[in-house]
Amino acid sequence: MHKYERYLDEPQSMLNRNSTISGFFFGLSQVTTFITFGILFYIGTIFMRDYGVSLLDVFTAVYEVFFAGITIGNNSHFIPDMNEAKISAAHIFSILDSEDEEQIQKREKSRMLTAGIVGHIKL
Repeated sequence: MHKYERYLDEPQSMLNRNSTISGFFFGLSQVTTFITFGILFYIGTIFMRDYGVSLLDVFTAVYEVFFAGITIGNNSHFIPDMNEAKISAAHIFSILDSEDEEQIQKREKSRMLTAGIVGHIKL
């Protein structure tokens, strides 16, 4: 039993460390969300007081900013793929821009393109 418990010590310590890090970043994301909401509503009340903006317009603006942030967060995992897509596009354009066999022969004034094909077809 003691031997089994010793084998569990390392995974348990890794689990504790990963849980702490995960909990920290989850808490950080929650704090960021609530601070953002607080700032948006504070700015909204200033606009209502100073510029006569309606409450409906404030809520609309707050939720537009909030959902834009959610969309950015949901699509952020595509960022590495965007770089790979740019590299792939560069490779495709380099292939399209390169000379093909006919262009090389024209540039070198090859006789292969100008020589006619002579042959006899037997039936």
